[in-house]
Amino acid sequence: MLVDDHPTVRAGLRAILASVDISVVADVDSLAYARREVATLRPDVVLLDVGLGCESGMSVVAEFAAECGVLVHTMHSDLAREALSRGALGFVTKIAPGEVLVSAVRAVAAGRGYLDPAVAAELAVRQERRPLSVRERQVLELLADGLTNREVAEALSISVRTVESVRASLRNRLGLVGRADLVAYARKVDKVGT
Repeated sequence: MLVDDHPTVRAGLRAILASVDISVVADVDSLAYARREVATLRPDVVLLDVGLGCESGMSVVAEFAAECGVLVHTMHSDLAREALSRGALGFVTKIAPGEVLVSAVRAVAAGRGYLDPAVAAELAVRQERRPLSVRERQVLELLADGLTNREVAEALSISVRTVESVRASLRNRLGLVGRADLVAYARKVDKVGT
C-alpha cells in the first residue's frame, strides 16, 4: 500500500512496482485513509511518506508496524534512526534508484530489515567519530559470524537482553538493520582497525 500526498509520486511508485510484479493494493494521500486501508486490507508492506502536508507519517509508524511491514519513503535521510526506532522495518529516500526501492519492498515483505545503502553510509560516517566500545565490538563480530542472540550471550557470558540492547544500539547508531549490514560493517571495522 502506498501512502503519499503527491499523486504523481504514487503513480510513479505504482509503475515501478508493477514493472517487477509487485501488486499495489491501495494508494492513499492521508493518514485517515491510510488507517482505514491498513485495517481493512492488512497489506504486507506500507510504503509510507512521513511528510504528508501538515500530517506527520512518523506518528503512525508504530501503529502500522503492529499490523504490517512499514517501509518509510522520504526525502529526509536524517529521519532514518527515528523511523527504525519506532518500528519501521525499512527506510529508503526518494532519491534512491528504483532497484533500491524494489529491494526494500521485497525485504520488508519478507519480514527483513532494509536500509537505503546511501543512508547507511551517511550514518556510518557520522558515527565513526566515536569508536565502538569493547562490548559493541564483541557482539558485532559474533553476530557477523552468524551466531544468534542466544549464542552470542552464551559466548560472552551475558544475558540475551544485553545482546538485544547492544544490537539495537548498533542498529540505531550505525543503521545496521540486517545481518548483511552487520557483516559488511564488521569487515570494514576489521580493515581499518577501529
